Amino acid sequence: MKKSNLITMIISLLAAILLWVYVVTIVNPEGDTTITGIPVSFSGEEVLREDQGLVITEGKDVTVTAHFSGKNSDLKKLEQNQEEIVAVVDVSKVRSAKEYTIAYDLTLPNSVQQSAVTIYDRKPSTVSFTVQRLVSKPVEVVGDFSGVEIADGYMLDSRAFDYETITVEGPEEVVNTIACAQVSMSRTNLDKTVTETLQFTLLDENGEPVDTEMLTTNTDVVEVTLNVIKHKSVPLDVEFIDGGGATAKDVSYEIDPQSITLAGDSTVLDALNKIVLGNIDLASIKNSSEVLLFPIIIPDGAQNVSGEEQATVTIRIKNKETAVIRATNIAFINTPDGFTPSSMTQLVQVTVRASVSDINNISSSSLRVVADMTGCTQAGTYQVPVTVYIDGYPDAGVIGEYSIAVTLTKSEPVGND
Repeated sequence: MKKSNLITMIISLLAAILLWVYVVTIVNPEGDTTITGIPVSFSGEEVLREDQGLVITEGKDVTVTAHFSGKNSDLKKLEQNQEEIVAVVDVSKVRSAKEYTIAYDLTLPNSVQQSAVTIYDRKPSTVSFTVQRLVSKPVEVVGDFSGVEIADGYMLDSRAFDYETITVEGPEEVVNTIACAQVSMSRTNLDKTVTETLQFTLLDENGEPVDTEMLTTNTDVVEVTLNVIKHKSVPLDVEFIDGGGATAKDVSYEIDPQSITLAGDSTVLDALNKIVLGNIDLASIKNSSEVLLFPIIIPDGAQNVSGEEQATVTIRIKNKETAVIRATNIAFINTPDGFTPSSMTQLVQVTVRASVSDINNISSSSLRVVADMTGCTQAGTYQVPVTVYIDGYPDAGVIGEYSIAVTLTKSEPVGND
């Protein structure tokens, strides 16, 4: 290539560049462009919510398309900053819950003056949206503890939430579908009380999650406490007081229920091997078989899981017989000085219990009725408790309690000869 031709080509290229710069920067011809996906914004939405108690539920996610014409330089700025273009719908005049179709205004980027471009077409030309009434209601908090496994020997005593209800606010149609706020917990081999802070799920009456996009709640989490305590089966028992010709070895007995289940602090339950219902004085058991009722007293720090509040004790006295014997041998002890006692009661019908071999040999002469006059300090008639002794039969005993009527008189002074 000749040097003159190369120079000519360079000059032509420079001329073309200069011409292009001239056309673009000085001549700046008209052009057009189409912007799609322009988002919609609702002006006055906060006022609509706070002053009117209304909320937009549908139509917020729509977009529009606009066709612009103008100088190429302005259209280029428009395209470069199209994320700043917004379709604005004024909802400040909305006063009721229903569907609306309203025209919108397009706001342009700050780099493009409104007068610099012309909007000669927009699709759609209006925006349709739905307004609902804004409501709030308390929703019950419930727990799903199907994933919680309690360790052997322990039980779930109670569960507690720091919020019994959660206040939910949002569109009426959505809020009215909410049945509960559910928290779910999963634990294995749980042997102590635990507290966790958990998120909740709003569920409808079918147990399906509710879309919470347009809802607000007074809290985002719920504190859940599971109170886990120990439980233990504890036998019931009674203790016997020998008397009335019978000892504990002469007794067979049954308790219903035989045991109860207690729950509570492990330090209390570990030290508890049985619950004694009470003491049974065999001297008060008149028949060979009797049924007694006892309240079940639960120790402090424990609770009765079984629920029984009283126990039935059936007592049977073995190899013993009873007989009623007339006691006439009456004596007095501890008579105050200067007084003389006399029994108004001539005989006492005494129920005696003894072995089969002894019962037929015990007679009236074997019995002594002894009245203790302690406390009788003045002349008069008294009902005095007595003790009945069975002489010669150490394994026999008296059933029941007895008393006699006694007259106490002043003794005559002994004269001097």
